[in-house]
Amino acid sequence: MSVYKLDGNVLKGHGGNKIGVIDGKYIRDDRGGRVGEIDGKYIRDSHGSRIAEFDGKDIRDGHGNRIATIDDVRKSIEGPGGMSLVALWIIFVR
Repeated sequence: MSVYKLDGNVLKGHGGNKIGVIDGKYIRDDRGGRVGEIDGKYIRDSHGSRIAEFDGKDIRDGHGNRIATIDDVRKSIEGPGGMSLVALWIIFVR
């Protein structure tokens, strides 16, 4: 059973509390502050630095080292999605 759930564009924790939101290409925390951005196949932090890359199967860090697969993400977060699911996992769960 997953600890987190993606409900539409809202990431919720175990107790149903809102942790993060996908707002278009931006990733926001529970207070609405921008904490990340989806830029094509790259995930960037709030300062614009590349922190991860997702090619559809593998997730790589900013240096190109493989850190996980989409299957690993689905073990932690329940819900549909590809890049948005990975971005939320990178910023809030990992």
